[in-house]
Amino acid sequence: MKSISITLFWAFLIAFSVSGTFASGAAKVNPPEQYFPVYDYQNDWLVYNPQYKNYVPFSQGVNEGARYVSLYIDLVKNRRYVLLLKAENESYLFLEGSLQNKIAKEQWQELNIDSLYKIYKKDELLLTVYGSSGIGDKSVLLCNKKKRNDPTTVEQAGRNFINIKPITFTPFGNFAALSLILILILTVWIFNANPLSFIRLINPIEFFNNDPRDQLSKINKPYSNTVIFLVIITSMLMSFIVVFFSANELNVFSVSTILSEKSNTLQILRDFFILSIIFFLLTYLKYIAMVMAGNMLNLDKTVDIIFLKIIQSSYLFYAALFLLVFILSFNHINWLNEMRTYVLAPFLLFYSARFLALYVVTKPPGSLINLYLFSYLCVIEIIPLIVGIKFAL
Repeated sequence: MKSISITLFWAFLIAFSVSGTFASGAAKVNPPEQYFPVYDYQNDWLVYNPQYKNYVPFSQGVNEGARYVSLYIDLVKNRRYVLLLKAENESYLFLEGSLQNKIAKEQWQELNIDSLYKIYKKDELLLTVYGSSGIGDKSVLLCNKKKRNDPTTVEQAGRNFINIKPITFTPFGNFAALSLILILILTVWIFNANPLSFIRLINPIEFFNNDPRDQLSKINKPYSNTVIFLVIITSMLMSFIVVFFSANELNVFSVSTILSEKSNTLQILRDFFILSIIFFLLTYLKYIAMVMAGNMLNLDKTVDIIFLKIIQSSYLFYAALFLLVFILSFNHINWLNEMRTYVLAPFLLFYSARFLALYVVTKPPGSLINLYLFSYLCVIEIIPLIVGIKFAL
């Protein structure tokens, strides 16, 4: 029995020794001599999963055929470090989904973390390498320079022509698409109901038409269906701009007190409709004030003309602003942070230019009535503009 145990022991020892000769340790990636390795991202590779619409950890058994793999690089925690990339086969480097350059075969490429942070202004950066299948031939190291040299980093990041980053759908993006569809439906419906009047109302040339024999106010009254629905559309456009400002943490007229937290698309739509109703009521409240002031200054015949020109100009201005904001939002252009201090400048220029245009277009021949008109426009245009600028931000 003792001899059998000794035989089994030696057999196990020999088998273990032989199997150990075939075992190999994980290959260690060594950076160039002037760098000291801090962290190896070999176990942090991610692949995009269309089912979950997000990035998931790379799996050897499932994702071996993936030709592009990604990493999330923390730019805040890794300040003053350098990112080194190397691929055994010819590959391509993408940052935030945009093509940067080609990764030469068997050559280290250096990315300075501080430079990347200044360029992208993000806490976390998506790095993607496109090349051969799998991750065995790709290496990404976080290193510290032993010797100070001139850093090389990715330059001219805005001149990219390929973008592979998956499109992200945000609640505001869904709301923007729905609001565009709703506004288009209302616009088409009004056009089909009264095409001639609608075309003249949205025609910029008609704003400067001061022919007394061919005034829009003779055909379209402020309480006619076409004008009412044009005011509704204009109110929606104004509401969209305010919701956009609020979504970007710009609280105009303290509307955050009546808006929700905007956690989903339905809540944003609810806020949009509430603001649209408020702007619609304020527009016709302004019309009532215009009628009262016009009767006192004996300008009751020009009130409807001025009101229609106000609606015309507001529709054209806010429609153009809506399209601009819509395009910039869907292209993920972060422009509002840099323009935050000048955000009221376009509105100030528009309302000032409209005041002068209304005075020129509707100016009567008499000097006394001319003075009344100037005072009237100051009451209905300049005073609300001054009050609005004071309490806007």
